[in-house]
Amino acid sequence: MQPTANDWPQALRSARVALRLSRTALGRIAGVSSATIKAYEFGLRQPTRIYLVAILDALKLERQARNDILVRAGFAPDGEGLGATSYPHYMFSPLAAAEHIEQMPWPAFILNEYTEVVACNSLTELLWDIDLEREFPNPLDRNLMSVASNPRFAERVENWDEAMQAGIGVFKGHHRGPEDVENAGPYFSQVLDRFLAGDPKYTSRLLELWQETLPREPKVRWEYEVLWNEPGLGRMRFLAVVNTANEQDGLAFNDWIPVGAESWECLGRLKKHRKK
Repeated sequence: MQPTANDWPQALRSARVALRLSRTALGRIAGVSSATIKAYEFGLRQPTRIYLVAILDALKLERQARNDILVRAGFAPDGEGLGATSYPHYMFSPLAAAEHIEQMPWPAFILNEYTEVVACNSLTELLWDIDLEREFPNPLDRNLMSVASNPRFAERVENWDEAMQAGIGVFKGHHRGPEDVENAGPYFSQVLDRFLAGDPKYTSRLLELWQETLPREPKVRWEYEVLWNEPGLGRMRFLAVVNTANEQDGLAFNDWIPVGAESWECLGRLKKHRKK
C-alpha cells in the first residue's frame, strides 16, 4: 500500500517509537514541546517547516525517510541543500577530478556535458595510445563523437554500434535540447563535421543508428559496455560506468572497469608492451 499525503503524522510517530524516544525526550533535543509533538503525531496541528525540520534533525532520519515526511506534510525536500551547499568540496573541481582518476587501476577520464574528454588518466592514454594534451588541444577534437569514426579508435571497438548508441542517446536526450543530425545546432554541427571526416564505413552507419537509438534520460549514474580488441595483445571487455563529478560544471567520471580475469590480464600485457 502506497503512503498518502495524510499519513505523515503516523510516519513521524513511527520514526520516534522505532528509536525508543519519548515525546518529552525528543522535545528536549528538538527544542519543541512534547504537547506540540503529540499534536503533530495525531494530525491535530499542521507544523511549520522550522518545527518539523527541528524534529527531523533531532531524529536524524536518513535522507529518504526524512524527505518522505517533509513532502507528505506539504514541504519541499531538503536534500539539495545538504550536499554542495553545505560542503565546499562536495563536488570535484576539474583538477581534483583529474588527480582522483589517476589513482584508479583502470582507464578513467572526465567528460563534460557535451562528451568532451576534459582529462584522462595515464591508463586511458596508454589504452588509446595518445597524448591528450599534445594531440588533441582543441576540445572539439576530444569529443567522443568526433573521434568515433577515426579508425585509430573505431577499429579497436568490436561493439562499435552499441558504444556509438551510448553517445547518440546523450545528444538526443540532452537537457539543453535534443540534437538532430538533419538539423544540428552550432556546436553539434562541428562535432558532426569531424565525425564525417573519418572513415566512410562508419559515417554511413551514423544515420541508421541515429534513427534506431532512443534518447537517454540524464542520470547521475549510467553505464555502457566496450569490447576493445588490441591487435597482438588480446581482447578486453570494459564496463564503462558514468557518475556525476560536478553537477554545476557538468563534469562526469567515466570509468572503464575491466570485466573478468582475461581483461585484467590483457590490460597488464598492454602496460608492459606500451612501456617498452
